[in-house]
Amino acid sequence: MYEAVQSNAVSRRAVLAGGSAALAALAVRPGFAQSKSNRRVNVNGAAGQKMLESYKKAIRAMLALPPSDPRNWYRIAFVHTLDCPHGNWWFLPWHRAYLGWFEQTCRKLSGDPDFALPYWDWTAEPSVPASMFQDILTPTNPAFISTATEFRTKFEPIISTLDCWKVVMNSDGSFDDRSPYGQLLARGIRNAGDLWFDIFDDPRGKFFFDLAHARGVTADHPEFDANTTKTVSLATLLDSLGPKDFVTFGSPKTLGHGTLTGFGVLEGQPHNNVHNFVGGWSGPINHGGFMQANLSPVDPLFWLHHSNIDRLWDLWTRKQIARRYPYLPDGSPTTPGGAPLPRSDYARWASEPFLFFSDSDGNPVSKTLCGDYAAIDDFNYEYEPGSGEEVVPVTASLVAANQMIKTFSAELSNSSIDASTPVHSSVNVPIEALSNLTAGDNLFARITVAFRGASHAVPLTINVGEEGGAGAPGFAGVLSMFGHHGAHGPVTFLVPISAPARSMNAPSAAGAQNIPLTIAQADGHHAMTSATANEPSAEILSVAVEIH
Repeated sequence: MYEAVQSNAVSRRAVLAGGSAALAALAVRPGFAQSKSNRRVNVNGAAGQKMLESYKKAIRAMLALPPSDPRNWYRIAFVHTLDCPHGNWWFLPWHRAYLGWFEQTCRKLSGDPDFALPYWDWTAEPSVPASMFQDILTPTNPAFISTATEFRTKFEPIISTLDCWKVVMNSDGSFDDRSPYGQLLARGIRNAGDLWFDIFDDPRGKFFFDLAHARGVTADHPEFDANTTKTVSLATLLDSLGPKDFVTFGSPKTLGHGTLTGFGVLEGQPHNNVHNFVGGWSGPINHGGFMQANLSPVDPLFWLHHSNIDRLWDLWTRKQIARRYPYLPDGSPTTPGGAPLPRSDYARWASEPFLFFSDSDGNPVSKTLCGDYAAIDDFNYEYEPGSGEEVVPVTASLVAANQMIKTFSAELSNSSIDASTPVHSSVNVPIEALSNLTAGDNLFARITVAFRGASHAVPLTINVGEEGGAGAPGFAGVLSMFGHHGAHGPVTFLVPISAPARSMNAPSAAGAQNIPLTIAQADGHHAMTSATANEPSAEILSVAVEIH
C-alpha cells in the first residue's frame, strides 16, 4: 500500500518560515556569525590530546569531592541515571545541556579556562582511542570506586535524602508532575529503594560494575566489531544527517522525556551501538561495562562519545540553515525573539522540564526548560570540523524545498522472530518514485517492534535482500536498545537503506521495484532477557519504506 503524506514538520509553510527565521537569525546568532570562545576538537589530534590533560585534572578533582557535592563524579553520573531521555525527541537537547554544564565544571575544577570537551569521531576511527585506556581516563583505574558495596556505603545516605524525593503539590491541591519527583515517578522510580534495586539487584542486569569489569572493551582489542563498524560508517552517518525535519532526525515525539518510543538513525545506529559495544553488551558474553547502562557517565569515554553526537546535531543544524530547511520542531518562532505558535510541536518540545542539572559551583541551574538548549550559544563553544561536514553546502540554497514524505507499506511473511526464524517483508515502490530521487533524498525502513524483554532485548539485524552479516552488500544496520529504559510498548526504528536498495534491480511487471527486507535475531549477542529457541524474541508489528 502506498501513502504520500505532507510531513507536519516539513510542510512548505513551515519550511519557508523556518528558513526565513534561520537566515534572519544569522545576524544575531554568534554560532554562525563569529567564532566562539571555546572549541571542541577531535580527541585524536594534538589539540585533543592536550585537552585530555585538563580533563584528567577535572576527573581527579571530581572523584575527590565528597558525595554530598553535586559536582562529585558519581553524583554527576546519577543525573543521567535519574533523568536521561532516550528514544524520544528530547534526547539531543537534554544531552547538550548535560555536556554543557559538565564542561563548565571541568573548566573550573581543572583550572583551565580554555577547556572544552574533545569529541571522539568514531566514523574516522572506529576504535576506542588508545589514550582513553591510560591513567584516569579509564574507569578501571584504581582511583574509581572498586566495588558495589563501597559505592553503596558512600552514596546511599546522600542520595536517599535529596530534595528530588519531596512531594510537591500545586495550589489547587493536585500533585505537581512537573516537579523533580513527578519526573522520577514518570520514569518508574518511586523512591530511593527503586533506584538501588536498578543499580545493584535487577536480575536482568545491573548499573554498577567493579573495577575489573568497568569497561567491556580492552586496550588489547579496542577495534569495533563488524556490526558496530557498520553503524558508525560514513555511509550510515551521512544517512543519519539526511532528514529534512527535526523529528525524523532527532527521534520520535512523545509526551514526556521519560518515555521511550523509538529511534532516529543517529540515536538508534551509532549512539546505541557504540554504547553497547564499549559496555561489553554486544557480544555473546556480557563482560560488563558502565557504558551499557544508565550509569554510563562513570566511564570518561561517555563524554567524548556524546560530544560527537552533539557535534553532529550542530552539523545537521548548519546544513538545515544553509539549505533553508527548518532546524527545530514545527511552530518555532519565525523571527528572532518571537513567540512560538501556541500548542505547536515546538511549544511542547521547548517547555519540557529539565530539572536535575547543577552548575560549576554545585548550585541548581536557572535554565530548566528544553528550549534553553535548542542552540549552543549560551555555552559558547564550536566544533573543529569532523566526519560529515560534506552535507553542509558551501552556499545557501535560494529556494526552500517542498518536501513530501512518501511511505510504502510492506507485506510481512510472518511477524515473530526467534533464534532460527527471521521475518521477511516485501515493499513495492513505484519506479517513478525511485527514478525521481535527487542527491538529497534518502530511503529509510521504518520498523516497529514489540520486544519480549522490557529493555536490552536481543538486538536484530536488517538486510535488504536475504539475511547476511555486516560485510554483505544488503546489510543495513542493527536494531539495538540502550540502557534500562523500560519499553512498555512498541518501539520504532528508522534505518537507512539507500545504498543497498538503489543497487537492486528487480522491477516488477506492475511498474514497481520490489524491495525485500529481512529482519533477524543477531547471532551471538547477549541479551538481558533470554528466550528459548521456541520462544519469539520480538514481534515485528509493521515495516514500511519511506522516501524523505
